[in-house]
Amino acid sequence: MQQEKEDIRKERIKLQTANIERGRIDRNISRQELYYENVGSLVTSLPLPEFKPLIANTQNKSEYLVSIADVHFGACFTSENNKYSPEIAKERFEFLTGELIDFIYAHAANKLHIVSLGDLIQGLLRISDLKLNDSTVVKATVEISRIMAKFLNELSVYTEIEYYHCPSANHTQLRVLGAKASELADEDLEYLIGNYISDLCKDNNRININLADEGKQYIQIPIKNYEIIAMHGHQVKNVDTSIKDLSMLRRKFLDYLILGHYHSGKEIPSSESMYNDTEVLVSPSFIGSDPYSDSIMKGGKSSVKVYGFSELRGHTETYKFILN
Repeated sequence: MQQEKEDIRKERIKLQTANIERGRIDRNISRQELYYENVGSLVTSLPLPEFKPLIANTQNKSEYLVSIADVHFGACFTSENNKYSPEIAKERFEFLTGELIDFIYAHAANKLHIVSLGDLIQGLLRISDLKLNDSTVVKATVEISRIMAKFLNELSVYTEIEYYHCPSANHTQLRVLGAKASELADEDLEYLIGNYISDLCKDNNRININLADEGKQYIQIPIKNYEIIAMHGHQVKNVDTSIKDLSMLRRKFLDYLILGHYHSGKEIPSSESMYNDTEVLVSPSFIGSDPYSDSIMKGGKSSVKVYGFSELRGHTETYKFILN
């Protein structure tokens, strides 16, 4: 009898232990499900705007690419010729929206290609970034995603939008546990921002969000059958030879490479094709000059460039919108 009682007691303890462990697992699963439900309730798509009829384009056969680079949202500073903060960044996006609406009407553009070239947030690349950041990295990530989605939504009132999001940059990297630059290349907030923008714009049929394939450091932009790719530019060792280097890497000739990262606009010829030049098109920065650029006596106005591509001659037009 004593042995049977002891056996029963052990079985009860085993059952209680199993129930405790099962309860812990169930709580973890339920906690995750609740988290996803709460996030899902917040990440709702933007309300559809009141669309205007698309402009009939019967004469102008060019297609236009808007390049937005180095927004560094969250940074806050005053430099020699520039002042920047999240509020100023929002004002610049509003100004850019108005300028692009005028551009759409002036050029009868019934479609705009828009590419984000990375470094949308200031991030925490260095300890010195703690002095520049106006808010947390998480808050800046959410805010810039919504600002970009609103920007696309407002432009879609007047034209169709093809949006391309570069998958990686240096300021959006998460360098955890003392990791070195690009050591954890997949830990990049650009991936999160691009997917967040996609979710916010999912109900707008005039906006098509293009995200890079898994594992790629660049995104392809199909315009007029030209081979165009865009990337942030921190991976490029030599800008002058970058088209040749990437053509060899991909085993496919490249017509145009669109870069950010360098904070000043350049158009660098590489070679020539049958009817067009192959070029590296470096976009200026949205943030403009900052204390670091002042320290090395280099800088540029906050600006965004629009590149025009014709079917025969490729890149033949460049427009620059200065924002400060």
